[in-house]
Amino acid sequence: MGWRRATSCQDRLRGWLGQAPPGPGDGLWIVPCRAVHTVGMAWPIDAVFVDKRGRVLRIVPALRPGRAACCWRAWGVLELAAGEAARLGWKQGERMSRNRVSTRQRSGA
Repeated sequence: MGWRRATSCQDRLRGWLGQAPPGPGDGLWIVPCRAVHTVGMAWPIDAVFVDKRGRVLRIVPALRPGRAACCWRAWGVLELAAGEAARLGWKQGERMSRNRVSTRQRSGA
């Protein structure tokens, strides 16, 4: 599936609802966004909150169903399968890039 971008109000509200669980390399960009929820979902997700420059402000690993998370300074959030942020080696304060994801997936990191 790859990364999907949710920019409309309807797409941002819907998120992963009604979708298959994300697999390795799948993600949902939600912009603008400062808070996410997993109400109605059956699986946990990683939530990676970023600023406009792509700098990681906060990572919420394995956000369980029925929970919420926020980062008021965020511009957007990338929702991933639980464990993906750690697998990709993302850390708070670093700049996230799609190229880095592609490189790590090819190398099997």
